[in-house]
Amino acid sequence: MGSQIDKLLEKYWQGETSLEEEKVIKSHFKSNPGLNNESHYFRYLANQKLVKYEGSSRISRKKATWLSAAATVTIGIITAALVFNDAKKDPFAIEDPEKALQATKEALMMISSELNQGQDHTLELTKFNKAKEELEEES
Repeated sequence: MGSQIDKLLEKYWQGETSLEEEKVIKSHFKSNPGLNNESHYFRYLANQKLVKYEGSSRISRKKATWLSAAATVTIGIITAALVFNDAKKDPFAIEDPEKALQATKEALMMISSELNQGQDHTLELTKFNKAKEELEEES
């Protein structure tokens, strides 16, 4: 019987046993309590089935539904308040007209600088194309 239990245990730890095979293993350790790890494990499982858990407070299904709905509405109101509050604040809004003019000038200068760099590259390409055309005409 020992070799059969060992084979069943090996299948059990690999997760390949059927319900009937698990019953055989459990009944074996129930009728033959030993001091090995498997015996302790299966006794622990058997004892856990006997433990009855009692909740500290039982909430009826109706109360749980109302609490869930109240929580959902509360979260929705908080989210809406945060979104609308942030929408009113424009991080780029400048109240002082002089500061707004200065910020606009700086932005336009930055764009102008980038466009000028692009224009320099375009001039170089134009020179290259002109030289290429002259070489083609000579050939």
